[in-house]
Amino acid sequence: MNRIIRGIEQGSPEWMALRIGRIGGSRISDLLTEGRGGAESLTKRKYKNELIRERLTGKKLETYKTPAMQRGIDLEPLARSWFEVKHNVFVDQVAIVLHPTIEGGQCSPDGLVDSTNSLIEIKIPNPENHLDNILTGGKQLDQYYDQVMWQLACVPGSNGNEKREFCDLVSYDPDMPDHLQGFVKRIYRDDEYIQTMQNAVIAFLSEIETIVNNLKEIKNGNNP
Repeated sequence: MNRIIRGIEQGSPEWMALRIGRIGGSRISDLLTEGRGGAESLTKRKYKNELIRERLTGKKLETYKTPAMQRGIDLEPLARSWFEVKHNVFVDQVAIVLHPTIEGGQCSPDGLVDSTNSLIEIKIPNPENHLDNILTGGKQLDQYYDQVMWQLACVPGSNGNEKREFCDLVSYDPDMPDHLQGFVKRIYRDDEYIQTMQNAVIAFLSEIETIVNNLKEIKNGNNP
């Protein structure tokens, strides 16, 4: 099976079906969180239960799209076009990229840039946060580091390279003056951190598989 899946629109029912029970970039930080004293965090447990339910039901929970989320969806194509013109590159849109070795791992990058052996991830923050990115060198974009590293772990290299070298994190606001509409923060891959992340994902998925198998063995739930 080709690891790079094209021809499916992100957000479509077909796209959602491909992601059922899989670890994706947008939620990778949830499984990396720790509770007090090294205990399991509530965030991690919630994500684990969500994936368990997906595997048992074959369905994803419907989530409400906030106005900010819809704004991001609507403006993403403009941000991608801005990046292509600004950097004189072609951005290849894909649906999903499967992890090379971890079954149950995938990501959905906002675009691949084969000419520079890289990828892009687009963020449409609130206007005041976009301005803050410009003024602080992208401080607000640091929260997406785990997502970027997971994408770099999943996406194969281009032009004969085994791996992608970096991801350009794009912050975009079309209402700003032309020279301030986009801000780009380049994040280079960290193989040591990626390996630590992959180890955590393998353990997480193993735990999920065990719980799913145990639940399938239960006949009447917890009913006497």
